[in-house]
Amino acid sequence: MNIWVEWWKIPNTNSGSHAQMNKNMSIYKPDPEDIQRRFFDTHDPARKYAKQKCAEGYYATVKEDRSL
Repeated sequence: MNIWVEWWKIPNTNSGSHAQMNKNMSIYKPDPEDIQRRFFDTHDPARKYAKQKCAEGYYATVKEDRSL
């Protein structure tokens, strides 16, 4: 089983006012070339690294493949 974290930069869509929303938020799907990956042996370090990347302003997810 492989465990990895994928992260990419979230584009800034603020309109300048926190009280007004000019458009609904949509899910941003980056180019596959913009996605960065780092592999881990266990889930705990992967979750900690994903939290760190989220705190830095990135969108991060922990993924794994299930092998039999």
